[in-house]
Amino acid sequence: MEDNRGVARRTTPFPNQLQGHGAVMNANLRKVLIMVYSLVGGAFHLYTGAFGAMAPPTQRGIHVFFLIPLCFLFVPSRVEYLRNNPRADNAFNIVLLALSFLCFGWYTLNWERLYANPSLTPLDLVAGIVSIVLVLESVRRTVGRFIAGLMIFFLVYAVIGPYIPHRFLAHQGYGVSSIVYLIFYGTEGIYGTPIAVCATFIVLIVMLGGFLNVTGGADFFMNISKSVAGTARGGPAKIAVFSSGLFGMISGSTVANVATTGSVTIPMMKRLGFSPIVAGAVESLASSGGQLMPPIMGAAAFIMVEYLMIPYIKLCLYALIPAVLYFFSVFMVVHFHSCRVGMAGIPRSECPRFFKELAHGGHMMIPIVILVILLSKWIGPMLAVFYAITSLWIVSSIRRHTRMTIRSFVEGVLQGMQAMAPLTAICAGAGIIIGVLSMTGLGMRMAFIIELLSHGHLLIALILTMVACIILGMGLPTVAAYVVLAVIVPPTLTNMGIGRIEAHMFIFYFAILSAITPPVATGAYTAAGIAQCDPMATGFCAMRLGLVAFLLPYAFVYRPGLLLHGIPWEIVRAVIFTSIGILAWAAATGKYLFREISFPVQIIMGLSGIMLIIPEYWTSIMGLGITLFIIIYHYLQHRRLSSLEAQKVVA
Repeated sequence: MEDNRGVARRTTPFPNQLQGHGAVMNANLRKVLIMVYSLVGGAFHLYTGAFGAMAPPTQRGIHVFFLIPLCFLFVPSRVEYLRNNPRADNAFNIVLLALSFLCFGWYTLNWERLYANPSLTPLDLVAGIVSIVLVLESVRRTVGRFIAGLMIFFLVYAVIGPYIPHRFLAHQGYGVSSIVYLIFYGTEGIYGTPIAVCATFIVLIVMLGGFLNVTGGADFFMNISKSVAGTARGGPAKIAVFSSGLFGMISGSTVANVATTGSVTIPMMKRLGFSPIVAGAVESLASSGGQLMPPIMGAAAFIMVEYLMIPYIKLCLYALIPAVLYFFSVFMVVHFHSCRVGMAGIPRSECPRFFKELAHGGHMMIPIVILVILLSKWIGPMLAVFYAITSLWIVSSIRRHTRMTIRSFVEGVLQGMQAMAPLTAICAGAGIIIGVLSMTGLGMRMAFIIELLSHGHLLIALILTMVACIILGMGLPTVAAYVVLAVIVPPTLTNMGIGRIEAHMFIFYFAILSAITPPVATGAYTAAGIAQCDPMATGFCAMRLGLVAFLLPYAFVYRPGLLLHGIPWEIVRAVIFTSIGILAWAAATGKYLFREISFPVQIIMGLSGIMLIIPEYWTSIMGLGITLFIIIYHYLQHRRLSSLEAQKVVA
């Protein structure tokens, strides 16, 4: 279906993965099951959003009961034998659905008895073992074999602890019954904090994103971005920056961001002369920042709120300046690169008009504004998001092309629930890792390793933490990487004098950047698929262009004013010095400052950018002086050379 402006709008409520399911299950039966699970599960979450969550184990149990089976319904098994035997695959999926219904239902019905009496009956034990296997299978399907294998490794580690020769890694060991109770029936395993947040705040936020998408919110963000940045140098790349920031507010996922905005911006960049690798790198770099952008950040942000025990609106305020600086850094890198290679913008005739677009779809921003206002009034996040969804229904009726019908409402619920299914799987799987870290004491030992290797030096501890975030994030999505490290690292950093907000934001930030870090860079690989280029080369190009972004977490650790900590003057000074430092680093990375710059100048600009980030007053002043001198010198050189070139043309 198309709206009255020719913008394609998706109407099918079934995801693309379903198309590859082939004859795995009767198509009509599959659609009915997806419809039933999604709508009943969506209705449950909307109801609890309006009237309050149920008892935590019940809320989490029902959430998992509806979301994990969706992974088996619309994600192919990806097993070669089953792929070639549709009937066997069909039977396999039906068995998984039936087991999910029985085992996750068993937890929901029996948690009170098990909390009162932790001894497991044989039936409890079987249900727990099967449920853990089902979670592992859902993770394998949605995220990949490597992550499922990592979780199996942790489960094996919990069993073989006494037989490990290294004293530092050895532990007392646990039997199957103890592992099942702690991982499946306990409060720090599958049904721990990540699932708790998924079952309350995150699912409603994702459903809000689904409703915004089906009512044209994504189209509005893209058209606004085109109108603002389309005609500038390297216009499509700058559109990617703007649209990724805007769309990231409602998606909260790097891969979803790349898939949505990249399908438009990457072909535009290629058409105007960007190489496929650079186009994919720019899109993946820009899309990674969507999870930082308030007011609707990535799923890990909601989990961070639980760990920090602060209102969500406060976290949005803390994240605002780092998010703006991130996109500023990407924008400037794109600008300097575009100037150096001589990229033009999109012809003005092909760009929408800003005020026309604002009049056409600006009312779709009202629900987001309402959400921010309600959160700032200390209303609970669940109720605030429910009111935002209600307001979206009302506001969308203002214009015919955005009006939410019963069909589009159903589609929005289906999109939201199906987007939640992989996230629920990985959060449940992350609970397995957290449970093992907790019961074996491995988490505390890993924190001790960081403290031991750093010898008490904060910078070394931060570098080690960055490496751990990136390595772990190569295999895990942002939310899982953050959750695992949030259990281990913050106590070590806070012991060195860092605030809890800074420690958690540092981890969150690098867990996000792991999406563009090879050898496993999900954001870059998704962009490479759209750009039809080498995924590994795209990841390394994104890292090179994003070197500035890798400095930002150090900036807000050493300059807490960037997180709105301190007096107003300290905050303003931190923003000014860091912004100029970003400019210097972007020029060094893009090899351009009015004209292409030499390698020695790149080095000097890079060093001055670091000096501007360091909080010592005189170091920052020296960095500022060096940066301003180079900028003024190159500007005068540019004017002189331009004048000489103009005289030659006249002659």
